Amino acid sequence: MCLVVLFIGSVSAFALTAEQKVKYANIPGLQHLKRMKPNGDFEYALKMATLAPDGVGWAALIKELATPGVVKATNGLINLDWYWGGTMGDDYDILAKLRNGQLQGGAFSGQGVIVACPEMAIMELPFLFNDYDEVEYVYSKLRPRIGQWFEKRGYHLTMLTEQDFDQIYSTKFPVKMLDDFKRSRFVTWYGPLEEKTLKNLTTNPLPIRVSEISSSLRTGVADAFIGPALWAVGTQMYTVMKYINPVRIRYSPAAGMIGISTWKLIPKECQKAIDEYVFSVERTYRQKVREGNEKCVKAMYKYGMKEVKMTPAEIEILKKSVMPLWDEFAAKGYYSKAELEEVKGYLAEFRGKHKK
Repeated sequence: MCLVVLFIGSVSAFALTAEQKVKYANIPGLQHLKRMKPNGDFEYALKMATLAPDGVGWAALIKELATPGVVKATNGLINLDWYWGGTMGDDYDILAKLRNGQLQGGAFSGQGVIVACPEMAIMELPFLFNDYDEVEYVYSKLRPRIGQWFEKRGYHLTMLTEQDFDQIYSTKFPVKMLDDFKRSRFVTWYGPLEEKTLKNLTTNPLPIRVSEISSSLRTGVADAFIGPALWAVGTQMYTVMKYINPVRIRYSPAAGMIGISTWKLIPKECQKAIDEYVFSVERTYRQKVREGNEKCVKAMYKYGMKEVKMTPAEIEILKKSVMPLWDEFAAKGYYSKAELEEVKGYLAEFRGKHKK
């Protein structure tokens, strides 16, 4: 449920000039998005949607940083109009509206990323990564190709970001052993990989839409979930859950996307300005997400939630239960076996250079 943010530290070396902007006063295909300003200036306002509630966490950062960054890079030609808090529906609904032209883009959770671009499931494999350095190393190798994956699926990837490593939350008892999973009722909203992961860990998850998570946990229909700390704080689920297991069970990417049909209508100068700017700040953004999640985890501990600690041996038991899914989802066609081996090779390469 983590969503895209642009961090304004420095503007792209390339930006649209005032003269260039004038000649784009009537862009074919974007006239319905043109908006005149009181001073006689104009802009094209792309309609964007997100699950992030207005004024909370990610939404606040989008409003303060993302939209002004795009406006500045394009000299005010392109603006972003956001629909907050799931008012356009969940990630499935937002993607459907993007495809039919009701929206031009959005900021998506890990769920939406995989729905839009199944190949990205390779980044969400349970226990694939040990730490952030490994994530960044793999991204440094795959980032151009990841953009191509999205392009092939009909989207332009404007920002590759993340939910962070998600935590395990529970209400009844600490969850860390297979028997604990078996006795728990997890909600699953994230997609087939999460559902299969939970089933391999012996639990019988309850498939629901993201809008139903809070009520299911508050009413006791379910008693556990996997998700990011920012969401747990933003939705006040910390008032219901009693335990946090911070084991790095899953890394979750997130992304900002614009429909490829809209992207192709945007002037080349704007495309270049946006891409150069965003690419230069992606890693900074991911770091800010991590810092935000860390603060949320600490706040929940301070509130009274209890940390569930695991030994390396206990973690290894969980890993062995879910590792078969790596090959299984390659066989299902989410990503190729060759791509899986490539990622495993990058990780082996990195770990060989950074033995602890």
